[in-house]
Amino acid sequence: MVNWRIRQEWEEYDLQSSYADNPCMFSIRLNYGGVFTKFPGRKYIKGKMKYIDGIDSDLFSVHDMDEIMELLDCVEPGKSIYYHFKRPTWDLDFGLYALGCDEDINHFRSYVYEHKVIEVYTEFWETKLHTYQMSPNPAKIKIHEIPESLCRKSLLLTWSNSGDCPSEEAPVFENVETMDEPPSTLLETTLEQPLVTLSETVESTPAYIPRIESPLTEPMIGSTCPNVDGEDSQASKDSHDSDDTEDSEYSQDSDYIVDEDNLLDDPEVDMKNFHLNIDKEVEWVGSFPDDRDEAVEGDEELEVINTEEFVSASSSDEGEASKKRKKIRDLRRAHKNEAAAVKDPFYIHQTFSTAKEVKQQIYLHSIQSRRELDFVKNDKNRIRVVCKGTIPNLGILETGGTSKSNDKVGPSQKKKKVKDGSIHKCPWVLLVSKWKKDINWTVKTYEKQHTCLQTRKIRACNYKFLSEQIVDTVEANPEIPLRALREMLEKKYQLGLSDMKVHRAKTKALESIRGDFAAQYSCLRDYLQEVQSRNPNTTVKLQVQSEPCYASETRVFERVYICLGPLKSGFAAGKRDLLGLDGAFMKGPYHGMILTAVGLDGNNCTYPLAYAVVEAENFNSWTWFLTNLGDDLGLYANSNFTFISDRQKGLLPALEKLFPAAEHRYCLRHLHENMKRKWRGKEFKDCLWKCATCTTIPQFNSAMEELKKLNSEAYDWLNSIPPKHWSRSHFSGRAHCDALLNNMCESLNSKIVKGRDKPIISCLEFIREYIMRKIVMVQKEIDKANGPLTPTATKTLEKIKERAVQCRAVFCGNGKYQVTSEGTNQYVVNMDQQTCSCNRWELTGIPCKHSIAAIWDMRLNNENVGIPETWVHPTYWLKTWKEMYVFKVEPINGRLLWEKSTCPTKLIPPKYRVPIGRPKKKRRRSATEDDGVSTKWKSVTCTKCGNVGHNGRTCKGQSQTGNGTGEGAAGNTTGEGAAGSSGGVQNGVGNKGKSPML
Repeated sequence: MVNWRIRQEWEEYDLQSSYADNPCMFSIRLNYGGVFTKFPGRKYIKGKMKYIDGIDSDLFSVHDMDEIMELLDCVEPGKSIYYHFKRPTWDLDFGLYALGCDEDINHFRSYVYEHKVIEVYTEFWETKLHTYQMSPNPAKIKIHEIPESLCRKSLLLTWSNSGDCPSEEAPVFENVETMDEPPSTLLETTLEQPLVTLSETVESTPAYIPRIESPLTEPMIGSTCPNVDGEDSQASKDSHDSDDTEDSEYSQDSDYIVDEDNLLDDPEVDMKNFHLNIDKEVEWVGSFPDDRDEAVEGDEELEVINTEEFVSASSSDEGEASKKRKKIRDLRRAHKNEAAAVKDPFYIHQTFSTAKEVKQQIYLHSIQSRRELDFVKNDKNRIRVVCKGTIPNLGILETGGTSKSNDKVGPSQKKKKVKDGSIHKCPWVLLVSKWKKDINWTVKTYEKQHTCLQTRKIRACNYKFLSEQIVDTVEANPEIPLRALREMLEKKYQLGLSDMKVHRAKTKALESIRGDFAAQYSCLRDYLQEVQSRNPNTTVKLQVQSEPCYASETRVFERVYICLGPLKSGFAAGKRDLLGLDGAFMKGPYHGMILTAVGLDGNNCTYPLAYAVVEAENFNSWTWFLTNLGDDLGLYANSNFTFISDRQKGLLPALEKLFPAAEHRYCLRHLHENMKRKWRGKEFKDCLWKCATCTTIPQFNSAMEELKKLNSEAYDWLNSIPPKHWSRSHFSGRAHCDALLNNMCESLNSKIVKGRDKPIISCLEFIREYIMRKIVMVQKEIDKANGPLTPTATKTLEKIKERAVQCRAVFCGNGKYQVTSEGTNQYVVNMDQQTCSCNRWELTGIPCKHSIAAIWDMRLNNENVGIPETWVHPTYWLKTWKEMYVFKVEPINGRLLWEKSTCPTKLIPPKYRVPIGRPKKKRRRSATEDDGVSTKWKSVTCTKCGNVGHNGRTCKGQSQTGNGTGEGAAGNTTGEGAAGSSGGVQNGVGNKGKSPML
């Protein structure tokens, strides 16, 4: 259904009132039928213009542009149409983007919410703009009319190369018959080698697939959008740094521990489009603005003052007459130089508003022409620039004929001639000046011819200029490698660039996008105040370093703690007293740690509760974080709460001090990492896992005895750690969860890894926005869920029911049952207290297989017990899950709308001494983790002799084969000694480390 209309020329349309209630609606200013002039100063001439109103951005597509062009009678058989849209507030030199595929439409929509009129330009037959980045052989569509005998409204499509003229004949699809279904499956192409079918084309080159319309619809014309990234994009993906995944990959070993009973089920949250810059004074860097005076287009009338008008000769009007005559001369000169304004960056009588604009245009011309330009004069009134390019001396003499032998040149003239060197000067020169009373700068002298050689080293191409050119690329892909950026810039400007210059350019571009690291500390109080005001009941604690001088106007940042109010309410509604604690390094110039407290909901999804940025991970910082966390949750010294951690530095004594009655679990994966330092192998891992997963004390003791038989030292080491911290047999049922791994914190750290290298406010906002998006994603999953329990709890209970079929329950009275399973194993189930002697029901809150068998027996005896789902703890109910995510994190305003903090002191970043060398951003690997480079636990083979045990650098010339007599026979166990070993015996004589003479 068409939801737009073409505005008539006489019609007036009020955009403000029409689009006030619907922010998705917008209008298009369509320019068609014209052509683009050359860069720079690009214009669209000899065209027409129409307004299309009432367009819905959610429904808009390239097909709508095809229909609009058809209504404007611009569609012809075989004619290719290219669409371009101009970015608002940009010029045609740098603001044109392609509009030919779905990705272009998404880019187009991003400007609709702020700008209600978007300019679109069209080109016919072919385009020479860089927006499409056309490959040498892009696929195109030609449309030919088909006789009605074949199909009334079908399209006959042909493929042709981009270089073909539209009038040339090209292979066509044949044997098109009238069918009820689209004929795409029957069409066969006759392309140039190799011969392919349409289905093969779809699989191999999806970026060049033409839009084939149904035979029941009207024919449309559209442009294809080839892949603009090309090989650079693939190289960027292949060389992408592995930082993002390293935090989530625990180990590369085959004996990695997985808790299948407590697998996390987190929805994917896309944070790729997170961009935040809170610097109020930051200057946006983009392409060079082209604000110079536009030349008058050919279709428009030149505004000329009537020179034949009667002018009074009175003395009072003489000044006005001279001004008018001067204006006439300026207009004529500008009209005469109209062509020069399009071809050249400068022309006579060209005006600039500021000297900075003149210099920017000079720098741009120096880079584009690859010539070294030098400022001879650069003051308040004059800017004179000459070209200092190199002209090769090929024996060409000075103009005026060949030199004669009888020409006498004095020594002074020779020196003056050599010193002058005028014959080796490039004639290019530019003079831009202004009078003292004038406002604008005017080009007075311009010689555009260059006779020098081009160079690949331009002084004007510094990191500041490059940062302005790559800001859009870096904003779209902040993780783009330096190598890909350098290759892209060198290919674009044909200049030689160093890696350090590209690195500084990327850092400058990221700074303009994200903001300055040090500057964000000054407005940190404003950000915290905005977050606290938008989310009621939010706790924010900001701690600064103690200042010896009380009257000082600055305070040094030390710590900040944030616990959003909606998260506190949602965590309380979840009814699960379990929190994971962990810390992660920040990767910016001001180092620190991000401490997090993460819970689990009834569907085993992570639920972040609180986070903080502290100076380091130690006893003081953990005590401060846990004190604030206990105040938000109402925890006291005797509170029955459960924590799980990796035993970070200072965390154990802090928990013992603040919450001595709380249950503290150790992450089993980190215990296994410590165990692997001395005892490696699958047997030790299986024994550790068996001991940890036992749910009863007798089973635990039996598993420990097996470990003792395997290795007594390993048994003593593991027995020294209290089992209440790592074995399910000693866990309490307070948390209704038997998790052994701290996966919830590790999962959050992997999600916020891209925010840990950002400035302080950007980092905090990245975490807040991730939590805000995550809650919305989980809410979508909740809306899809059915049944009394959460999806994860439902799957777990179904597996328990399958195992409960093999159990036999015997009623013993007083609500107790004796349940037999697995042959001779018997367990006691107390339905009144909802307990089982296997201890699984108390640990998880979900009935075990023995209790399920008892419930089924009660139903057989006509007792009103309900379904087994009613015996599950309320934390797994779907109703509880919905109540937990009712509380949403509220959005906040941008930097300009933040309320100014009333604190009289200014916050400054902490002092940090930059270490020597490049900062490390990769995760620290454990002692036993394989990094893919280390040769530990691996056999080394020599590349010279082929023996095992040494490399080619330390090879002593050992022989690989021998005569069987023991002289130099590597690996020979018979005879008089093996020369392949460093301590072998040669011919029965103890010549250690020496090789036989060959």
